Amino acid sequence: MSDLSELIEINRNIERQNEEIIRLLKKIAGEEEPSKQTDDFDVYSAMVMQSVESIGQRPPAEPNLNIPKSPDADDILNTEIDVGEVYYVEDCEIYRLSVKNNETSIDNLTGSSKSSDFNLQELIANESIKNNQSLSDATVILTKSQAAVLPQALKLCYDEGAKKVYMPWSLIPQLVGAPDVIVELLNLTFYKSDEELLEMLFE
Repeated sequence: MSDLSELIEINRNIERQNEEIIRLLKKIAGEEEPSKQTDDFDVYSAMVMQSVESIGQRPPAEPNLNIPKSPDADDILNTEIDVGEVYYVEDCEIYRLSVKNNETSIDNLTGSSKSSDFNLQELIANESIKNNQSLSDATVILTKSQAAVLPQALKLCYDEGAKKVYMPWSLIPQLVGAPDVIVELLNLTFYKSDEELLEMLFE
């Protein structure tokens, strides 16, 4: 099989998985009519759901596809994180929020825009100080505001060296278009609420 054929097949598999994830989420929310699918399809549905639920609970897999990084990438996110620090992406720009001496500062590391959606990150930074525990190195937090640009945000995380990305369950349907290998490399972990995320980060 040629490289192009392999890419096409991978794309088709990703599309089928994404469609199934969306169908399952609608079913959970009670928005889908009763299905008339076969037993085989139900087995496949269960396998996909189990796969989604276990994302982030396994180490990143070895990629079977080499995705080139942007030539101007600086590996910004591949760094040690101090207590009270949180890295996040907003509108495809990388920010570092720091809380020191009860003062919050926010630095845009890739552009000049100001952040407007940092309540969760500030909460995490304060919890980090309270527990005297930093986040794992190369960790990024995403929020619901990234829904419109999620594939680009994930590509940015990959380009800049992120090793673990936390994002809300509500963004799963937006993974359509994100290369499967990036999902694996970033070791995506999904959270259902701010409280659940804090438990994950500081358990």
